[in-house]
Amino acid sequence: MKRIYILILIVSSALFFSCDNFLDQAPTNEEDKEYIFEDYTRAQRYLDMLYYYMPAKWTGSGKFGDYYGFLESATDMSEYSSTTGATNRSFNVGNWRHASVASEITSKWAASYNQIRRCWVMLENMDKFNNHPEGRKEIMKGEVYFFLAYYYNELLFRYGGVPIVDRALTLEDDLKIPRASYEETLNFIVENLDKAYDLLPEHWTGDDVGRVNKAWILAVKSRILLYAASPLNNPTNDKSKWEAAAKASRELIDFCKESGMYKLSHDWQNIFMRGYANQKDEIIIYKTTGNPQVTFNSKLINGQQATPGEDFWGGGSNNPTQNFVDRFEVIKFDENGEAVGTEQFDWSNSEHVKNIYKNRDPRFYYTVLYNNRFWIKRAIGVWRDGNNYGPDIDPKNHNFSRTGYYLRKYWPRSCFDEKNPGGAFVSSFYIRLGEIYLNYAEAMNEAYGPYTDGLGMSEKYTAVDAINELRARLVCPESSSIGGESDPYWYVKEERNENPDF
Repeated sequence: MKRIYILILIVSSALFFSCDNFLDQAPTNEEDKEYIFEDYTRAQRYLDMLYYYMPAKWTGSGKFGDYYGFLESATDMSEYSSTTGATNRSFNVGNWRHASVASEITSKWAASYNQIRRCWVMLENMDKFNNHPEGRKEIMKGEVYFFLAYYYNELLFRYGGVPIVDRALTLEDDLKIPRASYEETLNFIVENLDKAYDLLPEHWTGDDVGRVNKAWILAVKSRILLYAASPLNNPTNDKSKWEAAAKASRELIDFCKESGMYKLSHDWQNIFMRGYANQKDEIIIYKTTGNPQVTFNSKLINGQQATPGEDFWGGGSNNPTQNFVDRFEVIKFDENGEAVGTEQFDWSNSEHVKNIYKNRDPRFYYTVLYNNRFWIKRAIGVWRDGNNYGPDIDPKNHNFSRTGYYLRKYWPRSCFDEKNPGGAFVSSFYIRLGEIYLNYAEAMNEAYGPYTDGLGMSEKYTAVDAINELRARLVCPESSSIGGESDPYWYVKEERNENPDF
């Protein structure tokens, strides 16, 4: 008992002095700037958190994650069949405050302004450290300018014009900052992108690969200027806005061709699966910190991709619509059976309807599962004969497809079912070069039409030229020239063997 009393006295004394020391500490809701910025390494780590907090695109709530359902299912291109998904419970009914959309809509306000504050703290304290490699401080400023624009863009396309903060605010500041207009916010973003462009390198090497470079800046600029030119933000259809968007995209396309840094991938399907984002030449902006990959597991396959029918036992609820399917063109052949081009699918064309899934754009077979399409184990069955249904359709069960289609894209062949998820994963990325070609084609078509280049640059390059180059990159070698499973085109041969439509 004596020993116990002594022990209690010692512990009590320790707790007393610990509490006393704890109360003497500075508030922890604000980083100690003197400590952070007296050293280059600590300052660099503080900056690197700007990369860490880039929102994941294919992981987390609302996408691959806790609340299933692609945002595409809030459009006419897809339908999310399950009643538990964010798109059905929130987006499609306009319930923006629902918990399942918080990560995509409401929480982005605070999350973005947190990082905007980090940017200003960084810019206001960068002169305090000196032990940095030569030239690095200016490059760090370029990174911060980019992220200032990046996080304001996260706000702009969700909320329109927002309050523009021009310094790290304190509690003594007037926090009632008026909301800027859309144009003012857009101009602020472009201004900071231009500052970043002047300071950042074309490419990085070694451990710095994955940091902001000039292509990142041009890619964001291409996207935001296209959004700015769209009818939502350009109701008077000001042609100069389309021209600005086209010029930004053209600048990046030319940059990529001259530098050879980014290229259109010939292996379209594997852009989205199999391999890390930094190993794919087409991907420009990708996430390098946090959790940039999502590994296919039983929960993902069961809840997201696999069909609910026998053998797969999933809840494949992201269902492509007929609107989406109809956009895949039909290959035309001459009298010798040689492919000579494509044409739009037409419901009034009896040959198209008779062979509805035959000889479509190869991307169709990489993207959509349809009735009688063999996939991994068996043919998909979404037929109805009176009260008899195929194994993958049941109108009485909300998990089954509402459209008669399931999503093949993002479902690796190695992931059989919930018990055999395989070892595949998807890398999170933000912008790929293919998008830039589409941005350019749309902007040029709106500004000058499909066959005219009015930009006045050295080489003529029209909207149709961009689309043709984008389409021509897709390569589907003859089956006889494809090797075994180690061949990157092995899946093409496998799917041809399984699917006579392809």
